[in-house]
Amino acid sequence: SYNRTMLHSTRLTALRRLWAHDKTLDSLKIALAFGGVLAFCLGTSHEPWLIGLLLGTIASALAETPDRFVWRLKALIVTLICFSIASFSVRLLFPHPWLFAAGLASSVFIFVMLGELGERYAAIASASVILAIYTMLGIAQHPGAHEPFWLEPVLLLSGATTYGLISLAFSLLFSNRPVSLAVARLFKALSTYLELKAKLLEPVAGNDLQACRLTLATQNGRVVGLMNRTREILLRWAQTPHPAKGSQRLLQWYFLAQDIHERTSSAHYPYEALAETFARSDVLFRCAQLLRVQAATCARLGEAIAQGQAFDYGEAGRLALEELQSSLTHVQAQSGLEEPKIAPLAMLCRNIGTLEQSLARAGQPEALEALVDSALRDRNPRTLPEMLLRLRQQCTPASRSFRHALRLSLALTAGYALLHLLDLPQGHWVMLTTVFVCQPNFSSTWLRLGQRIGGTMLGLVFAALFVSVLPNPLAQLALILIAGVAFFHWRTERYLLATACITVMVLLCFNQFGSGYALLWPRLLDTLLGSLLAVSAVALILPDWQGRRLHQVMANALRLTATYLDVLLLQYRAGKRDDLPYRIARREAHDADAELSSTLTSMLLEPGRYRLAPEMAYRFLCASHTLLAYVSALGAHRETPPQWQSEVSLQTLQARIQTRLSAMADALVRHESPPAPEPLTTENGVQLETLDEIERGLLRQLALIENLLPELAALAESFARNSGQDAQA
Repeated sequence: SYNRTMLHSTRLTALRRLWAHDKTLDSLKIALAFGGVLAFCLGTSHEPWLIGLLLGTIASALAETPDRFVWRLKALIVTLICFSIASFSVRLLFPHPWLFAAGLASSVFIFVMLGELGERYAAIASASVILAIYTMLGIAQHPGAHEPFWLEPVLLLSGATTYGLISLAFSLLFSNRPVSLAVARLFKALSTYLELKAKLLEPVAGNDLQACRLTLATQNGRVVGLMNRTREILLRWAQTPHPAKGSQRLLQWYFLAQDIHERTSSAHYPYEALAETFARSDVLFRCAQLLRVQAATCARLGEAIAQGQAFDYGEAGRLALEELQSSLTHVQAQSGLEEPKIAPLAMLCRNIGTLEQSLARAGQPEALEALVDSALRDRNPRTLPEMLLRLRQQCTPASRSFRHALRLSLALTAGYALLHLLDLPQGHWVMLTTVFVCQPNFSSTWLRLGQRIGGTMLGLVFAALFVSVLPNPLAQLALILIAGVAFFHWRTERYLLATACITVMVLLCFNQFGSGYALLWPRLLDTLLGSLLAVSAVALILPDWQGRRLHQVMANALRLTATYLDVLLLQYRAGKRDDLPYRIARREAHDADAELSSTLTSMLLEPGRYRLAPEMAYRFLCASHTLLAYVSALGAHRETPPQWQSEVSLQTLQARIQTRLSAMADALVRHESPPAPEPLTTENGVQLETLDEIERGLLRQLALIENLLPELAALAESFARNSGQDAQA
């Protein structure tokens, strides 16, 4: 009986975790849609309609974005209108190649540019282009057949409508699930970030701090990306005239995640110096241990939010905090340690302790500190004039969207010309491959190329073996359903496996009509040609090499960190206030840091002559991330002293820092070496011992920032010199 109870409990836990997975609901929707299509075609003996209905279902699923019921209904209507225009236009112009080529180039360009209006429009536009190519595929399968003009478009639209109605029903039944999963994913990413920060704090001999900083900066980019994604979703649920029920709790958790990120990303002293000073004490190990407990707490909080369960805080965090406080008290009682070395440690412990207190109240988000201003900034245009203005602003070669739209439209037109010139039997797969492989920059396109080719080869081999071993039509139909669901499960994280699955699905669909084996070699050839077109377009048409813009990205990171510092120091004078301007400044500084990390990663995948001094660039990234960490520490300890005694010294130090950061940023933009740094000023005009604790901590943190500037300037100068040599070579 006990064993049966334990087994039942284990199964329930596994089912809850499966249900809480962010792909479960999407997989269930696509399984129902595919299953319904298969049942309809087999039950009504309309097997020839199978491919058109399935392709329409896929296009509709690709056009879907997280939305509330009303907005999803509006998006579905817009999607079906765009799909109708795309499909019937293809059907009308298909017999006229020259008109078709002109219409293809212009429509693809327009659709891609519409993506600038927001995520919802970008998804619909991309899916419309894909559906247009699906229409070509359907027409090409029956070149001599006398089918009604409307049949292929209607089949695609019917499949799209089927999935759309299922999606609407699920959005009504599980209204808050997309936003809950987004917040849950954010806390799970924060859990990993806390784990990495704990490793950085450990005073272990041989600990490669540079590698730890680089890993931490990379994970910081992932966290920032998820925070931006979560904010966009929360805008649709919480910041509307009629907020969704329960959305305010999720909004409070989001603000808690922001606070955790700011406190975790902060640094109060060079870690090498802390590790050397307290190498024989357990205090830093206690700090690292508490951070690991907090990482586990964030992971459990994310699971609770995803499963819709109450969050159990537990006792591990409280006990670890008590141990840390005892260890800190013991260190402070020791003789021989100067106050300037103890103070940063005390600030670090206080920061982690405050973070623990916030997590202790996470089970009741209403008990968290209420924000005076809980608004989120929405950058998406809302009115027609705003939309037109946004599109006009992007109609320039300097715009990434413009360049991507131009490349994709020309690449698809070239693919269309190629299939006519070479008389390719399944040539429209060339164009479909180009759509999926062609990305806004070279590095992501190159990655997608390898995944697409590898996945296609894997899918072809597996499909051929499966058909040989199991020729039973019912077994193949079952695999069609499984492969279709797996494609959507893996398409964002594991594109190679997703490509293999969609290849298996397509081949088995065509095999139902006896043409599966005939597609093996054409499909592989078309994949190679389409990938080649995509890479050629990205490399030759207004190329956007990341190495050429790296100076600008570096400068932007310095400027936005300086802006963040200004906003913080203003709050030290006027009082702590987590208002929208403050949160915007903080987010933009972290966005710039994340962009610098992603730009460097992308640069390493580009041809060798465009990789400008990667070693120096990564060292600059670590130093820039450390600068942001020092500034974030000021954000974690925002307090106003009872009476200012060092206002003049503070203003002088602030002015020096801002002047040097501005000079470095300007020099980087001009691709020049920054000016030689001025000698550091050690006297601030006041004795620190006479100041209030808040002022002492503030001035010490600003001194850390100023002491880092010569290293940043030297790295920028070295990068400018080495990148110049690489460019000449």
